[in-house]
Amino acid sequence: MEGKEITLSFDELKAGTDVTLNFNIKDQKTGQPITNLQPYLGAVGHVVIISENTDEYLHVHPMDEKAKGPDAKFMTKFPKSGIYKIWGQFQHEGKVITVPFVVKVS
Repeated sequence: MEGKEITLSFDELKAGTDVTLNFNIKDQKTGQPITNLQPYLGAVGHVVIISENTDEYLHVHPMDEKAKGPDAKFMTKFPKSGIYKIWGQFQHEGKVITVPFVVKVS
């Protein structure tokens, strides 16, 4: 992913409960935190989430739009249990990075 190591962490994925999704962005070669993310479409990043059956679609904005990294936090609520695909988009050094994750919500 453009020389970046991006991890996604969260407490518990439970339908109907608020959850904070934390994307942590590091330089892949050095392991150093990236602290100079650039605004992308007016925010530190954007997240899109879609359910496995495509019935549920969530567009999530960051909790702190002016964050620079290495953490970018987004709060959301999954409406139903099941499998979801999450895409996070961030900009660093003029390049947009899109990273996918698949999660199971209980």
